[in-house]
Amino acid sequence: MSERQTAAISKQRKENMSPRPIPSRVFMHSIVGLSRADRFTFKGTSFKPVEKDQHGYVLRAEDDKQNTVFLSHQEIYDALDAKTATIEYNFDAPARAKMRTAFGDKAWDDFSAESQRLALHKERLILLYDQEVDTLGKRIPMSEDKLGSLLQEWTLNCNKELIAGVSTKRADQATKVSLFPCPSARTFKRDYDDYASAGRDVMSLLPRHHGPGKKVSSLTPQAIAFAHEQARGYLDRRRPTMALTYRNYQAALEKHNKHAITPLQLTKVSRKKFESIISKFDRYHVHASRFGEKHAIDKFKAIRRSFNIRAPGQRIEMDFFTVDLMSLLVETGIWGTMPEDIQTKIPTVRISFCAAIDVATRYILGFKASTNPKAASAIACIRMIMSDKRHLSTFVSAQTPWIGKIRPIAIYTDNGPEFANEMVNDVLRAARVDGTKPPAGEPDARPFIESLFHSLGFLIAPYFEGRTFSSVAEKGDYDPKLHASLLVDELIQIFIFAVCDIYHNKPHSGLGGNTPHNEWVQATRDFDILYPPGPEEMLQIFGVKSTRPMSDYGITAFGITYCNEELQRLRTKPGFATVAIKYDPECAAHISVKGDKGWFVVRNTIGLDDSITLAEWMAARKELRDHYDTANQQGVSIMYDAINRLRSIGESARLRAGLSPSAPTAKEFDRWDAELYGAWTAIASDSPPPLNDDGTLPENPLLDGNVADMASLFTQHRKAAIAAEKAAVAASDDEETKPTDEAGSSFDFDQEY
Repeated sequence: MSERQTAAISKQRKENMSPRPIPSRVFMHSIVGLSRADRFTFKGTSFKPVEKDQHGYVLRAEDDKQNTVFLSHQEIYDALDAKTATIEYNFDAPARAKMRTAFGDKAWDDFSAESQRLALHKERLILLYDQEVDTLGKRIPMSEDKLGSLLQEWTLNCNKELIAGVSTKRADQATKVSLFPCPSARTFKRDYDDYASAGRDVMSLLPRHHGPGKKVSSLTPQAIAFAHEQARGYLDRRRPTMALTYRNYQAALEKHNKHAITPLQLTKVSRKKFESIISKFDRYHVHASRFGEKHAIDKFKAIRRSFNIRAPGQRIEMDFFTVDLMSLLVETGIWGTMPEDIQTKIPTVRISFCAAIDVATRYILGFKASTNPKAASAIACIRMIMSDKRHLSTFVSAQTPWIGKIRPIAIYTDNGPEFANEMVNDVLRAARVDGTKPPAGEPDARPFIESLFHSLGFLIAPYFEGRTFSSVAEKGDYDPKLHASLLVDELIQIFIFAVCDIYHNKPHSGLGGNTPHNEWVQATRDFDILYPPGPEEMLQIFGVKSTRPMSDYGITAFGITYCNEELQRLRTKPGFATVAIKYDPECAAHISVKGDKGWFVVRNTIGLDDSITLAEWMAARKELRDHYDTANQQGVSIMYDAINRLRSIGESARLRAGLSPSAPTAKEFDRWDAELYGAWTAIASDSPPPLNDDGTLPENPLLDGNVADMASLFTQHRKAAIAAEKAAVAASDDEETKPTDEAGSSFDFDQEY
């Protein structure tokens, strides 16, 4: 046999010995495991697994026990894969049920960082206890004599770790560290039992209330609203006592429950709670209702003379007032105007209002809402003090313009963390304003923020869009379900409207019966005021700090190039490849750069108008980027066209108003810059179109209100409201036949980013 034949045979044998490829099986679905404690939500309906076999699951609806369906394993997998179904594992497990009872739908991130650190510290002590038990091989009695010394040792070690974990860059810089006190054995046992019964979930260690006892309330919003309505019986010329008013409330409640079915019966509030409701009414309004207007003016003239603050801006007080959205709606009377199907959908959120009031005139100079008290909201409120706010009163259709603006001499705040921090101190220092934090227990000339909300609520309730009517005949063809959409932004607009047209024109107890608006107009003529800073100084005071690299064209931020001779000189200096800048969200036309000689202002090189804000500049870029044919166009002209479209539909006015309860940080602005612009930069245009300054404001439920004549406040709104509703219905019928206008689609800046 030749060598060639031998090689061929060897090759054939190797080919016969090579493994054959295994065919891939076709994937159909996975079998999703469900237990009785899980919740399966499919197309908006929540189901509980009842039975399982090789083909699928029998599911029963949570709200309707008669609604039982069968879904195969394939259908369940396909629904989960298509995002039309979700699974909440262990939803009905005892531990999860206990957490829902304690905290509702709150997640771990909904709690403050301080509460989270405290819970993690408690968990650390529990883990150290378990470790000690494992080492000893027996359980340690949770008594003070057996466990007290160990708790002290563990707490001391934990605090030492906190101190050791803090790193300081310089020896002359102080760093604050929060240390934890040692719990008693009894407190530790309570935490340990809560932790064990909740399936060792760290959320069980979060603080649930302040003060002794369990904070559990059986009062429904309807019960509190009914109590508020009856408490207004105290405002009577017959001057009933609080005890008599409470007895009348009890009688009215008994009559209501007697004729109401069981689910609609109301719980009685305690006398202490009832009297606290009365105590929150405006003092001047209470006295005028019980003793007459003349007697109230004479009484509060003495109070007016007791304050030696006369000049506007001499003393401005700022304070945060945090309230649950549900409580705010109930106690202001808006809750009762809303349909029941909307009442059940109110989110469980808390809103913080930061208000700044001039003590001399009781004029509100700043009013900023936020989801939680923080320094950014306080700074935004300080800026409102120094800013023209007439665009706000115009946006909410108030008849009285919000004219107050001033550079304050002194701002008084409390010692809360939202005020006592470096960010706020830097702003006050740059504005040359004296920031004073008086010691606790000296509430001189307090602004009465809380009583302000309660006194305004019953006046603004008739203007709330989602109201119902007192009779079927008056309701007519009005369908509240089509119009009642409760948004936090809308609620803030109503309060801005109330500040301008109601509070500023309402006799104030601290002014001897005069109104804050008239007092401000007169006082600003009698006393010299400090005028607010100009645009460049506002940039230096309130500018958002960041860093940007320099190039041959200067500095680019948000697709805008900024350059001048001083910047080019600085570029030749070593160590200035990247520089610190400040940009003003209210004016995108200029920035401030920190050079070797300090901060200096740099204008843009594309001819950007001073009236353009960062919010509408980003909204215009977002609109253009969403269209393929304009995504890469860089001319200022096309950006001006987009801005004019936003202004024509009122979107720019909404963005400029800044009514959303959000205060963006520097990191958020930098992220938006990277997401919206990237390498895109705007270039100057030869003949950009003129900007539209007379944009039509969007439809607003407050447009038809007339509060100039306070006596006719409640008699005029009904006819105007009914006419507006009929006109809106007719307009909506006409709009159904019209084509959709792409240019009219608004960009929701607050929801998009």
